[in-house]
Amino acid sequence: MDELLNAAAQPTNPALNNIRQETNPSKAEVGQQKLSDDFDNFMLLLTTQLKNQDPTEPLDVNQFTNQLVAFTGVEQQLATNANLEKLISMQEESPIEKGLGYIGKVVDAEGNAGLLQNGRASFAYSLDMPAEKVDVLITDASGRAVFSGNGTTFAGKNLVGWDGSNPYTGETEPNGLYFINVKARNALGEKVETKTYTTGTVTAAEVEDGELLLTVGGSIVKASAVEAVRQKPEVAAGAES
Repeated sequence: MDELLNAAAQPTNPALNNIRQETNPSKAEVGQQKLSDDFDNFMLLLTTQLKNQDPTEPLDVNQFTNQLVAFTGVEQQLATNANLEKLISMQEESPIEKGLGYIGKVVDAEGNAGLLQNGRASFAYSLDMPAEKVDVLITDASGRAVFSGNGTTFAGKNLVGWDGSNPYTGETEPNGLYFINVKARNALGEKVETKTYTTGTVTAAEVEDGELLLTVGGSIVKASAVEAVRQKPEVAAGAES
């Protein structure tokens, strides 16, 4: 099999960055300040006009009343918006708080890594349509082939379970990180589009440059690349193929 995939470079020593900028004014606060300034200008113009109006043609009081009512309505709306912004801010999770929700969960994220541990490694791939033949190749971090075989051909997500046995050497590979490469063809021999996933239990979460990173089976993936989350089964299931 060709086109062996090598291990992707992993971020090292990520710096935590969970600072919220509470000092920035909200949109509602900015709007309230502008409304207050406009209202002060309006009252200045009103008092000036009242002082200098022609007694024989007084200004229309109803017009001023309507304008005051309009100002009051806008002020109330801005106050409502400010309260909503506060509620939304209270409900928003920081990246680390969000990361805590992933700990202990099994996720599927864009990637191709799987951790061999206790005689088992799990991988996943998806096909955009049913295939006639699927070739699966597993390599170690150096790109050395340690397993090859046929995968399931269903459209959508397919799982691969590997017990670490190496058919080339007849030995069992040591625990560690391994990588899957998948090629699929239809009955006409045409290529079927595939997508591989890094699948495993989330053991750690950290933030680097504002990006939430998850440690999944010894590999680091972006939380934004996670496509599925599920509870870790209490009892290990049988090997998939």
